[in-house]
Amino acid sequence: MTDLAKSSGTLRRVYGALLLVPVVALVWFDQMAAGVILACLGCLMGLEIKRITGLPLVAGLFVLALISVQSFPHWMLGLAFTMNVGLALMGFGLVAAIIVGIFSSRLAGLFVGLLCLCLASGGLLVSQPYGHIMLVALAAIIAACDSAAYFVGRKIGGPKLWPRVSPNKTISGSVGGLVAAMAITSLVASVFGIDDLIDAMIMGVVIGGLSQAGDLMESAVKRRLDVKDSGAILPGHGGMLDRFDGYIFVIPAVYMFVFGF
Repeated sequence: MTDLAKSSGTLRRVYGALLLVPVVALVWFDQMAAGVILACLGCLMGLEIKRITGLPLVAGLFVLALISVQSFPHWMLGLAFTMNVGLALMGFGLVAAIIVGIFSSRLAGLFVGLLCLCLASGGLLVSQPYGHIMLVALAAIIAACDSAAYFVGRKIGGPKLWPRVSPNKTISGSVGGLVAAMAITSLVASVFGIDDLIDAMIMGVVIGGLSQAGDLMESAVKRRLDVKDSGAILPGHGGMLDRFDGYIFVIPAVYMFVFGF
């Protein structure tokens, strides 16, 4: 029965990942579509934050608006990203974090602040020439890291990575995820302007590590809020936050690395 349950869980996970393939294809082929998709993801994540934090109606809607505006594709309307716009977005994110921290928990508030930074960085990344291609490359790296960690952890097992936060994650799975991230980054490194193999492998380790850190942070938030999944939109994955938590630290770090402040 246990093996059947594990097999069923794996199939749901694969099916949920396949549902995202058309989305990834749209991001790859069209920059405008990438901007719209990112904005939609921001709205869906904002809705999930509102639900899992149990915010009062008015506060929840306000936080939803503050999160959603972070990934708004202003560049599609011909609006330039200025210092004032950047400061405004940072202010919106800070306000959202404070509200969640007051009505829910400080850890959840910190997570919301980082999520806002991630979405804003994603919007800036997509607005750059070939930025949507970079986003797909990051998706490939993070997906490889996540999948390898899942399957290696199940196959090898061993000591837990951080049982208090995520009892199913293992050290062997984490190492497997880092190796996979290094391998895929080596294949797509030229997208980020990296030609040296060693530099690419280092970048892969950093991306894999940051991806796993984002995953662990969301797990800690869910444990604090006593929820299993942020949603149920993707079979085998849960909600959008569950699927894209690995991007929270990665996208801001990569944007700063490639384009600077």
